[in-house]
Amino acid sequence: MSKLAKQRIPFESEGRFLGFLPDKDGKLKYLRWQAGAEVFAGKIPKPLRSELYRSLKPGDRVQIAGEREVDLLKGREKWVLCHVVPVQASPVAAMSSPKAAPGSEEARKGVVLVCQKSDCCRRGAMAVIQALQAHLAAYPETIRVQGVGCMKDCKRGPNVVFLPDKARYSGVSPQGIPALLERHFPIASLQVQQVETAASS
Repeated sequence: MSKLAKQRIPFESEGRFLGFLPDKDGKLKYLRWQAGAEVFAGKIPKPLRSELYRSLKPGDRVQIAGEREVDLLKGREKWVLCHVVPVQASPVAAMSSPKAAPGSEEARKGVVLVCQKSDCCRRGAMAVIQALQAHLAAYPETIRVQGVGCMKDCKRGPNVVFLPDKARYSGVSPQGIPALLERHFPIASLQVQQVETAASS
């Protein structure tokens, strides 16, 4: 089959979590959500499932990112999720609070996605996650690390993606984490430096 017959289209969505759906074997592998008037269902990567089973309940607002795989020959499509995060905001804030302008002093929200498939793990993904967790302990709680399923290109792992910038890096080492955090979360990084300077003075 020609590669042109299949397309992978990145997507982002925010909506209301409706529940989990089983596959043909009865295992809950799919997440169902509503965005506007439309209802979608996407496959959840295995590393995310147990946490989502525990944390999500019907009606929760969620932010979702992944790929929509379209088979042009068969006229089919499927949604593969790589990023599912509950939206923690009060109804009043959600309706009335404007988005922070670039360069504002409000801490930037972000997620660092790290591939946890076997090839990336053999190349040091767990050490990268530990380095991220260690450095992010000093950052605002709006920035966190999340393990995900395969991001492709495993031979160049560990693979890491910084959201909301959608910046992807391959061959990431624990030693390179501080520079990447400073690049993508500069305001938060400045806040950390100010706290460290105050503590040492």
